[in-house]
Amino acid sequence: MSATAPASTTIRLHRLTMVTEDDGVMVGRPDIGSYALFPQEGAEALRLLDAGTPMAGVAAWYQQTCGASLDVDDFVAALDDLKFLRGDAEDEPREAPVRWQRLGRWTFSWPALACYAALTLAAVVAMARAPYLRPTYHHIFFTQYLSLIPITLTAALVPAILLHESFHALAGRRLGLPSTLTIGRRFYYLVAETRLDSLFSVPKRKRYLPFLAGMIADVVLMSALTLIAAVLHDHGFPAWCAGVCLAIAFTCVLRVIWQLMLYLETDLYFVISHLLRCPDLQRATRFYIKTHVRRLLHRAPPQSDADWADRDRAFARWYAPLLIIGYGFSLCTLVWAGIPSTVHFVSLIVDRFSGSQNLAAGILDALSFIVLTALQWGLVGYVAVRDRRARTRQTSPEASLTKGALT
Repeated sequence: MSATAPASTTIRLHRLTMVTEDDGVMVGRPDIGSYALFPQEGAEALRLLDAGTPMAGVAAWYQQTCGASLDVDDFVAALDDLKFLRGDAEDEPREAPVRWQRLGRWTFSWPALACYAALTLAAVVAMARAPYLRPTYHHIFFTQYLSLIPITLTAALVPAILLHESFHALAGRRLGLPSTLTIGRRFYYLVAETRLDSLFSVPKRKRYLPFLAGMIADVVLMSALTLIAAVLHDHGFPAWCAGVCLAIAFTCVLRVIWQLMLYLETDLYFVISHLLRCPDLQRATRFYIKTHVRRLLHRAPPQSDADWADRDRAFARWYAPLLIIGYGFSLCTLVWAGIPSTVHFVSLIVDRFSGSQNLAAGILDALSFIVLTALQWGLVGYVAVRDRRARTRQTSPEASLTKGALT
């Protein structure tokens, strides 16, 4: 479809969703994840076009309703950029059925949520009665064999993360929204991401549960492991059995704490950005910081590749200190704990070779540490290169949410 059209042309649109927001109507194509915030008049113009009204009729309605003329060429060009236009020979894509929708409804039904709450309450009571069940970093060292610690925790980390992300996906699929799982990066952290680009197709109040579902999974898993550890401990099982459960439970606690790091665009960041109605607060704040840094260095200001919303611009100045402090905290954590811990592990492995312990155990420790460390940082490097290449191929860094308006 051409980006310009005569006023007499009848424009065909793809199947669009329209959700009323506080400051307009969110219009989008869920099948490709392209969305734009339109004023009420713009959304009504799209409804008229979808009903078969010629462009001339839409322009006349706009003139009568708004008291201003509609720039038809700009309007059509904006719709074309958003991929809302459908060509004369182009068929509407068939909607693929969303799998696991029934499972998603069951997972977040009221009986299921009540079970999650009861399980969490039982774990809290158990920790109050038995101090050894309370989360502490000492739980990580559940064995004297250093090689077993990273191997066990890494083996447990994969299904735990899949559970976290599956709860995000199921919370969306219960609403009939498709999702995709991918690997991403936050600073030097490697993360799993569930993309729910079509989340803007549902009312705002229904978006919060998909955002928070991963944390629910972490709390439920931590509670279940804590109770299992209590049972194993009380029934005379070997100490390492309860120790493994408590070690994995502690990693769940760390994932919940991780969500408080809003500057890394965690689940809670999306909750807060939705509450504040700032759809692109992170990128707007980065641009705000970059602009001020260049100004301090007496350099030309950067060129913006996006039309930031007014609320994003307003809150960016308040969010900027948190972003700077957050990244500074991560760097300090790396210097204070990450690098020294790595050095300590290396020194322990070296001691295994030079000490009187079994040489085979020392080799196993060394190999497991080297392989796991290389795998982690290798994946971080791969994701960083992949994301950089993806950004160079895109004209807009955020294709899943586009800000648009009628002029």
